[in-house]
Amino acid sequence: MGGARKRAVLRGWAGYRGELPPGVGADQSADMVRLARERLCSLAHIRRHDLDEPLTWAGDASFDIVLLALVLHYTHDRVRTLPELARVLRPGGRIIISTSHPTADWLTDGGSYFDARHVEESWSGCMTHRYWRQPLEAWFAEFTSAGLAVDRIIEHQPAHSMTRHHPTEYEKPAHQPGFIAFQLHKQPGAPDPRPDQSRFPASECRPCKPARRSS
Repeated sequence: MGGARKRAVLRGWAGYRGELPPGVGADQSADMVRLARERLCSLAHIRRHDLDEPLTWAGDASFDIVLLALVLHYTHDRVRTLPELARVLRPGGRIIISTSHPTADWLTDGGSYFDARHVEESWSGCMTHRYWRQPLEAWFAEFTSAGLAVDRIIEHQPAHSMTRHHPTEYEKPAHQPGFIAFQLHKQPGAPDPRPDQSRFPASECRPCKPARRSS
């Protein structure tokens, strides 16, 4: 879904048209930022950023593509994050979002399919996985409120070749959706999606330094 040279790179990244390198990436984890800088070097501008805070370092209409792979359902308030993503998207650009499929969340968490709430799961290594679940209709409502429209939806299915090497693992995703991806664009004539900055916590933004290469 979208993507071209000098555009989408990785999770939460976009193609930036300005003085920065073609790829701009952000991640909340300091370790992930460090590893990305070491691996990509000058191919991308990497910075640490929490999507619950405004993109103060990005100007209006700065990005051709904004890509969030399995990240939006971890934000505390998508209603304020989505307008901020729409603000930095240039006219004709695309926002691509992937998340867990609402049906998969319902089957895993139980209750009603139409429940909208935070879910906590215990993972190995004493890790707590906390995310937001909601029905498909709620996702569309949040996109619309941010001045965004859906171009395309993909409900991921495994490649049939997987049956040769992983037949057991193939069965579940072949019959039950696990993930869903949306391709979005700004609606023509949509109101200014700029969020109320007072709703965001204060943040300190510093320029990213290139990673040092070990000799």
